Parts: sequence; structure tokens; C-alpha cells
Amino acid sequence: MARLTVLCGTGMTELATSTDGAEVETFRSDTPWGEVPCTLVHTGGHEILFIYRHHSPDGKVNPPHSIEHRANVHAATSFGSNAVISVWCVGTMDPDFPPGVVGVADDMLDISGTVWTFHDSSAVHVNRTEMFDRALSEIAANVLKSQDGAGPNAYRQIVGQASGPQFESRADVEAYHRLGATCVNMTIGGEARCMSEKPPAHVGLLLSSNWAAGKDPADHLAPVDHHSVENLAASMRARVWAAILAIADTQ
Repeated sequence: MARLTVLCGTGMTELATSTDGAEVETFRSDTPWGEVPCTLVHTGGHEILFIYRHHSPDGKVNPPHSIEHRANVHAATSFGSNAVISVWCVGTMDPDFPPGVVGVADDMLDISGTVWTFHDSSAVHVNRTEMFDRALSEIAANVLKSQDGAGPNAYRQIVGQASGPQFESRADVEAYHRLGATCVNMTIGGEARCMSEKPPAHVGLLLSSNWAAGKDPADHLAPVDHHSVENLAASMRARVWAAILAIADTQ
């Protein structure tokens, strides 16, 4: 039996309850930074804990800059998981990774200057040379590689941390692209930094939900619309679930 935790966001709110025959229970995890709502799914002999990173006490969608990543990661790793899988929506700059494809994170680029750590009182310098577990990422990639429209680079993406909550400008995107990022996201920085200070293996699944600003090959001035992003992300649930289960089956 595998124990996994899935940290997810936009378009993935129904992922935990969409599997036929799965047993589902909900509870709240107490952390030093507040309570975290959790959904535990029993399926195929596995226990998979889902945490919606944008949770809010009033039921609204907590914006990216207000997420308490320490609470979410603390809850995720306190479950005793073999691995934690983060599912992020990204705006893509990479022709090999067009909208509608589920990719895999290889690294991240964060120049936001925002500090996220569990070690405020005494310095702990954690190695981040390889932020995402290579073996488990490869398992996910092998499941996802049958997708139409995806090139080989889709499974080794470098994600740029954008501050949000506004979508990026064309200049933001171009700067990140020139620095080596292949897509952008608003929540990877805090979550991945906190995860690097915890022991479970970490995997990043990336939902290419839109062309980043200025990168649509058909129209460089095409607007980025939140509802379209969310709807396209939701359509990728089955592929995300297949990758999660493939990882679970190896644990």
C-alpha cells in the first residue's frame, strides 16, 4: 500500500472524488500555521491525501499571494507519505508543451525574492540541486508521453515563479524565457521551497493551461482568461490521476 499526498489547485478540485468505487473521508489537519482541510481517498489499496492549496476558512479561493505554504506542506508531509505530488497550472512558452498537455517539472526559477522556510530562527541551508525526484518524475513522464501535441521537452520543464495574482505581462514572460524558464506559475516558489526542507520525495505535474502572455503563436496579443484556464485544467484530470496512480503502484 502506498501513501501519497497531492497538493493541487485550479481545475483539480474534483480530482479527489472523481474515482468510481473510491472511499472518501474528510478531516482537518492542525498545523502551527492554521488548520488545513484534507480529503483522504482509499483506492486500489492506496491512501491518497488531497490538499487544495487555495483553501480559505470562508470557502472562497485564497489568492496565490495569501497562501500559507508552510501549513499546506506541514499537513502534506505529516501524513507519512512516501511522496508528495504537486499539481500546478502553468502558462507555457514552449512549443513542445502546448496548452492541453500535462508535463513534468524538472526545476524552478524563482527571482521573486520572497522567503519561504521552516527555519526562521536558526539557519538551515538545504541542498536544492535536484528539487524534484528524478525516478518518480520519470514514472509520471512515461504515463504521460502518449499525449498528442507534446514534444520530448514537455517532461523536463523549468517553471518560473510569478508573483500574481495578476497574470504575467509580456515583458515578465519574455524575461523569464530568456533566463531559461519554459513556463510560469504563481505558487511553485513557496510550495517547492518548503517541500525541499522536508524528507518525502517531491514530484511536480504541470497542467499547460494557456500560452503565457505574448507566446501564443497565433496571436501574440491574445489575452489570458482565468475561466478558460480553469476549464482547460479541469479537462486534464484523468491524465493527472493516471500519473498519480502509476507513482502509487511503485511504492
